[in-house]
Amino acid sequence: MTKTPELSALDLENNAETRPIPEKRKGKILRHARHTFLNVYRRLFSIVFLANMAGLAGLLSQNHKWLTSPPLEHFATAAAANILVALLIRQDYIINLLFKATWLIPPSAPLKLRCMLAKVYEYGGVHSGAAMSSVVWFSLFTGFLTNEYATGHILPDPAAITIFSYALLILLFALCLTALPHFRFASHNIFENVHRWVGWSSIGLFWIEIILFARTQVSPESPSIGRNAIKMPAFWLLITASLHCIAPWIRLRKLHVRAEKLSDHAIRLHFKEKVPLFVGLRISHSPLREWHSFACIPSRDGGNSGGSVLISDAGDWTKDTILNPKPYYWVKGIPVTGVLCMAQIFRRIVIITTGSGIGPCLGVMQDIPQTSCRVIWSTPSPELTYGSEICNAVKAVDKDVLIWDTRKKGRPNLVHLAWEMYVKSEAEAIFVISNPKLTRRVVYGMESRGIPAFGPIWDS
Repeated sequence: MTKTPELSALDLENNAETRPIPEKRKGKILRHARHTFLNVYRRLFSIVFLANMAGLAGLLSQNHKWLTSPPLEHFATAAAANILVALLIRQDYIINLLFKATWLIPPSAPLKLRCMLAKVYEYGGVHSGAAMSSVVWFSLFTGFLTNEYATGHILPDPAAITIFSYALLILLFALCLTALPHFRFASHNIFENVHRWVGWSSIGLFWIEIILFARTQVSPESPSIGRNAIKMPAFWLLITASLHCIAPWIRLRKLHVRAEKLSDHAIRLHFKEKVPLFVGLRISHSPLREWHSFACIPSRDGGNSGGSVLISDAGDWTKDTILNPKPYYWVKGIPVTGVLCMAQIFRRIVIITTGSGIGPCLGVMQDIPQTSCRVIWSTPSPELTYGSEICNAVKAVDKDVLIWDTRKKGRPNLVHLAWEMYVKSEAEAIFVISNPKLTRRVVYGMESRGIPAFGPIWDS
């Protein structure tokens, strides 16, 4: 592991209380525009959405009679294409591919380039940008279709295709509205169920829509509904989207676990299934209801003999798991790569984490010896809550780790502590694994002072 300047936990605590932190750069408006309103997630969203709007402008400019002869098939194709993109960017193997591609960059590459690539975890902006664009395209399709229906230009069954179009449009709006951050945080279980069941229903309705639309294209020259359908790009896009909806469920299986209760607040689930490095698992005891993601702590043989996940009390599901662990849980798809794996493209980093966030951190920092990791872990009663094995594993990575016991010392100023350790250890970047509010605060506190910082917020 790379040698870093010595900085004891005691020195860090003392310095953080006395040494002032630098002022934030630029004015407040510019800071918020750069690091909040125009963060990487929103920039990706904007690129995808504006590209779609540019495509719409180009389509309409080529068809001067679009008011009286709207390009309905093109609207359907664009809507289907965006639905496919929104689905693909959420597929586990696509996510893993994106992360592994960025790992190819060597630590000798310019720091600015590495920091740009490390933001790959903000791919959620592509998902939401494509999803919102699909709603715009399908709204246009439905609006012009309604006009065609009113003027009697659609035959046969004009009422059927119009009714199904509005039903699908309502479902697409429901998906977008329930995915808004405030609703998603306040009612996560509702959001998850709506996204699953309404999402599947939307795909089903889109198939009905394709068949009905193909029927409207029947003519003496092209009398077959099937042939009309397969001539439409939207048909093939929808087939691809449907297959990707099904694919993760083909690998639905039981994961047998051995529960190790660490305390009334935390539990560790051990399993023997081989697991890759730097990944997490989505587990459930009711596959059609809710899923929960946890980072894997692989066994010390590189995950060949299994691994474990660390779960702390953060809600009804986790509390029930701690009190009544099951002998097995359901998993689907393949293990997916997480944010912290990007630490390996840096020489020296600082990791800030709270509570059971130490699980994802251990799942990475134990297996990147080429990267020097300094750790600040804020949690109540670490030994009593998580046990000596977890604490010793953290100390094995960073012998001078700062473990801040909030039971004894209260809540720390993690922005000050992060800056102090960043400066003293001559780190290249800071990674934050915590709840969304604290992650946002620390990442903004660092980035607004010109320090590279990374951490998942809500839809990374």
